[in-house]
Amino acid sequence: MNAGLKTHLKRGTAIALLAVGFAVWSPTLSAKQQPEEDKVALEKLELFADIFSRVRDNYVEEVADKDLIEAALNGALASLDPHSSYSPPAEFEEQREAVKREYGGLGIEVTTEAGLVKVNHAIEDGPAYAAGIRGGDYITAVDGEKTRGKSLDDAVKGMRGLAGDPITVTVLSPNKDARDIVVVRQVVRGRAVRQRVESGMGYVFLETFNNNKLTDDLTKALKSLERDLGGKIPGLIIDLRSNRGGLLDQSVSVSGLFLDGGEVLSSRGRTPQDTERYHADHGELYPDMPIVVLVNSGSASAAEIVAGALQDRGRAVVVGRRSFGKGSVQSVIPLVNYGGALRMTTQRYYTPSGASIQGRGIMPDMLVAIAPDTGEIRKRFREDSLPNSLLNPDHSDYEEDHDNILYPPEDWPETKDFQLEKAVEVLKTSKYKSLLVEQERRHKF
Repeated sequence: MNAGLKTHLKRGTAIALLAVGFAVWSPTLSAKQQPEEDKVALEKLELFADIFSRVRDNYVEEVADKDLIEAALNGALASLDPHSSYSPPAEFEEQREAVKREYGGLGIEVTTEAGLVKVNHAIEDGPAYAAGIRGGDYITAVDGEKTRGKSLDDAVKGMRGLAGDPITVTVLSPNKDARDIVVVRQVVRGRAVRQRVESGMGYVFLETFNNNKLTDDLTKALKSLERDLGGKIPGLIIDLRSNRGGLLDQSVSVSGLFLDGGEVLSSRGRTPQDTERYHADHGELYPDMPIVVLVNSGSASAAEIVAGALQDRGRAVVVGRRSFGKGSVQSVIPLVNYGGALRMTTQRYYTPSGASIQGRGIMPDMLVAIAPDTGEIRKRFREDSLPNSLLNPDHSDYEEDHDNILYPPEDWPETKDFQLEKAVEVLKTSKYKSLLVEQERRHKF
C-alpha cells in the first residue's frame, strides 16, 4: 500500500469518526431535514479532521494525536472566554487530589526581626497556641537548625509538612529562657480578617473569601472593635483592596451582616430558567453605622459581589478605583465516559440593581488614587484586559473619569495610605451623606 493511499485512508477514518461522534452528539443530524447550521458544523468538523490528518503525517516533528486533540479542545474553549478550559484525565485527577491533600502548619503568623523569626500572631485554635506559643515570642531554631540569618521563607520551610507530624521549635519568650516545644502540625485555617481602630473608626481588612469561617471571623472582629471603641463603632471601613474573591456563600453572608434581608446578587445563564437569586438573612448587625468599602483594580469576584450589593442597596459608600470585573461563573463538569473535566462559563453575576459585574466591575462613588499623579493615564490590568473576555451586555461607557480622581500630593509619604485616609475623612464629614444621595440617584432601581 503506497503512502498516498495510507494518508487518504487515515484521513477518511478520522473524518468518519468525527462525523459519527457529531451525529451522536447532535440528534438533528439523524433526521431527514437537517438544519443548515448542523450541515455547516459537520463541514467544519470534516475540515478539522483533514487538517488533523495532514499535521499528524507531515508536520516537521512527530506529534501525539492525544496532544493535538487536547490542544484543539483548549484552543476552542479559550476562544470563548479566558476561564473555560479542558483538563485531561491525569491533570483533573491531580487537581482533585490537590484539593483533598491536607498540609499542616503551626498556626502562627511570623516576620523577621533582628535576624530572628518573630511570632506576630498565634491563632487561638491552632497547635502552636495550644503548646504555649504567643505573639511576641521568637523562634530561634526548627528541629535543631538555627533560624538566625536565614530568609523568612527558608527559616519557616521546616515548619510546613503533613498534618499529624510533630516538629520541635526552640522558642524564646520575653523574660524567659529559651525552651524546646514539640508542636504537632495541624490543618490550620489562617486568619482572613484583620481589624484595628483607625483614627477613631473601625477598620477591617478582608484578605480573601476562600475561608468558610470568614463571616464568623468578621463577626468576632466587629465585636472586638466594639469593645475597643467603648461599646459602639461610629463608622466602619471594609478594605477589599486586592481581594481576589473566593466562596460565593461567604460573599452572601458577609453582605448579610450589613443588610436586613433582600437580594445580594443574582447569577444568570443562557435562559431565564438558569437564573439564581441569593438573599441576605434578616437581622442586620449595625443598621445605623456608616460604612465605607475600599476597592481597587485587584478587587475581584466575591469582593465585587459584596461591594456591589452594599453600594446598590445604599448601605455603603465605595471609595478607591474601579474593581477587576470578574463577573462570570464557571461550572466544572466531570466527563465520566472519558475522564477529565470541562470547566465552562455558565452564568454571569449581577448586582441587586441588575447591573452585570462582568468586564465592568464596581465603579466607586468616590475615585481616589493610591499614588501621586504622574501625568500619565496608566491602563490597569482587569478582566477586560484578558484575551476573549466575555463582553458585558451593557455597552455604555464605564471608564473612570480621570478628571474626578483624587490624587495624593507629590510629596505624599509612601508609608501613608491616602485611600484609607480619605475613607476616614468621608466617615467623619458630611461627605458621606452627600455621596449616598448621589449614589441613590445613579443606582436607583
